[in-house]
Amino acid sequence: MATTKIAGMSLNRGVAPMNAVGLLLGVCCLAFCFVGLNMVQPWLLEHHLNLPNSEMGDATGTLGAIGQIITVLLAGAMGALADQKGRRLVLTLGVVAMALGILIAPLVSTLSGLIVSRTVFSVGRTAVAACFLIVVADYVQENSRGKWNAFQGVTFGIGSVLAALVILRLPKWLLERGWGVIDAGYATHFVMVGAAGLSALVLWLMLRADGPREGVEHQNLWALIREGVAQIRHPGIRLAYFAGFASGASMAVIGTYLSLWTAGHATATGVGLAQGLALGGVLMVIVQLVSMAAMPAIGVLNDRAKPLLALQVSLVLAVVGYGSTYLVTDPSALSGKLSVALLSVGQSAVIISSQVFVQAEAPVKIRGTIIGFFTVCSGLGAAVILKLSGYVFDSWLLTGPFVLTSAVNAVVLVFAVLLGPAIGRERARIASG
Repeated sequence: MATTKIAGMSLNRGVAPMNAVGLLLGVCCLAFCFVGLNMVQPWLLEHHLNLPNSEMGDATGTLGAIGQIITVLLAGAMGALADQKGRRLVLTLGVVAMALGILIAPLVSTLSGLIVSRTVFSVGRTAVAACFLIVVADYVQENSRGKWNAFQGVTFGIGSVLAALVILRLPKWLLERGWGVIDAGYATHFVMVGAAGLSALVLWLMLRADGPREGVEHQNLWALIREGVAQIRHPGIRLAYFAGFASGASMAVIGTYLSLWTAGHATATGVGLAQGLALGGVLMVIVQLVSMAAMPAIGVLNDRAKPLLALQVSLVLAVVGYGSTYLVTDPSALSGKLSVALLSVGQSAVIISSQVFVQAEAPVKIRGTIIGFFTVCSGLGAAVILKLSGYVFDSWLLTGPFVLTSAVNAVVLVFAVLLGPAIGRERARIASG
């Protein structure tokens, strides 16, 4: 079969443009669910669970950490399972599990019930997150993966903007029309369930039908998992796992704590939770619009520069962006919006560059397994940052979660610099045969 292109990006042999379009449509719908669920969580905590404001930060951190622990426990197995059973099946079933978790969330009235909901959602999200990265490596040639990941990031941004415009505003809109607070919560979550169902249908119908990877169809699942762990002996894979940790932390803290920051500031200043959530929606739109504007340049950086250099530059941007929130006292002020814009650039850069880096480092035969363990590290980063952020949010600073994330990226940047020479030597050895 001939190699095909879509929007100037080269696809691997056997991949049709319809398969690539299906992947992008699925990403857009799932972004709506990913971002929307985190944005509306303060509404659930206050109105469905009746938690006091003093406990919201810790509850948010606990829910986020439990979800990410599921990712840590299962992502390696999900990547190996995608190698063994096929990407499309594992991905679609993951979306169905996400929809079920969203459906349960507004029906519970205790934190333990919400933990069950988040657990179900996280099992599905883990499969989806691992498989999306694997499918990109399967579908797109290496010299176009930077642009593709950026383009996919723009698609994710569109879904996120739609979530900010719809999900955060829908409860208030329904209240103004006479709905009760509980019914408004139900309706908002049911909209997200519909988006997840649409995504499952699109992915199943439009992705390439596939099966086991050649050479692993008869290999034990645990053997594949052990191989993913053993690959840490290679400096490039080791750095990829560290970068996954930073990427997970960077992505999780915005989705979870941006609206909590604005809600906390609004409550402290007396303007009300609904107004605080609305401001969170405005800032999330800024995050996504700036991210979409920056992603083409980030994609070009990753295609033209060596993956290691692109990753190092991205980590610097993340350190500066997240750290800038320490100087912000009012998220509704111009300084708050500028800081959020810087934060958005840093987040986008470190997510895309870490993905391109692991896709370049992962051996083809066990690509799913390696990317699965990259997702494990991403989940671990998110779990650690979310739980620690709950404490710093409640006891120190409303922007503490973002400052903590800046520190995480700084540590990984140090590792990227220190491991650089060893990665260069290993690449030279592989190139020489």
